[in-house]
Amino acid sequence: MAHFIYPNANLYTNLPVGGDRTGGTNDFAASANVTNESRLTDLSISTSASIPQFDAVQFDMGGTITGVDAVAVYSNAANSNDVHFFNSSSAASGAFGSGDANFITGTSYADLTLGWNVKTGLSNTSGGSAATQRYFYLYSNVATQSTITEVIIGNKLDLTNVNLSGNEGVEYGNDALESYGGVRFSNQRHGARKFFDFNLSFVNETYKTSLETMRDSVKGSHYNLLYYDGSTYHYVKLSDKSLVFKEVAFGVYNTKIELTEQISS
Repeated sequence: MAHFIYPNANLYTNLPVGGDRTGGTNDFAASANVTNESRLTDLSISTSASIPQFDAVQFDMGGTITGVDAVAVYSNAANSNDVHFFNSSSAASGAFGSGDANFITGTSYADLTLGWNVKTGLSNTSGGSAATQRYFYLYSNVATQSTITEVIIGNKLDLTNVNLSGNEGVEYGNDALESYGGVRFSNQRHGARKFFDFNLSFVNETYKTSLETMRDSVKGSHYNLLYYDGSTYHYVKLSDKSLVFKEVAFGVYNTKIELTEQISS
């Protein structure tokens, strides 16, 4: 089913911090062994971080967060250097939990494929909701992990209420110019970039609230999100014209979603 994976807005509150799972303990300590960790939340899939074995990257979500039920990592190559996510209230002591108690069930990536690797429907090893604690940790378990270029920690939202008037196509970024002699030229500013437009009809109050939560989390066109079309994940931006609601009956709304594929440099 078509759906979105969108980041919790708190993901971008603080820069990621690289560090060690210190020897023989479950503690986290900042370390220079991890490099380029800031690239994991720079909204670009072009440059990877390097996380040595048994090291981790800490994502400080900046305080109270709503329940996170999805995580995604982009890998620029396939590999089997598995990584895990942990969620903890601790920034240092016991960050990884006694006996991996803070491990988020379902987030073990034994193998990474080229592209987006997504986990949804998460739960905590100790039971209950996976993601209400302030700190998340991306942990390298087997060997140095050097192919991850972007991380999304957030939520999944299904796409429903779509009518048959949607559009899908490609923008090529061409600027057409014409000389005084009538010769036409074209300058291409970027490569092919897909776009997806949907009209949503008869949206109820509950789904409207879910759509507004997604819109507000990415701050309109500011942050990126993932759109799954049933077979492929696309890294996209939401237009600022999206998710403006028109009430067509009491508690019933029409709206639209406009997405443009993000090209990373």
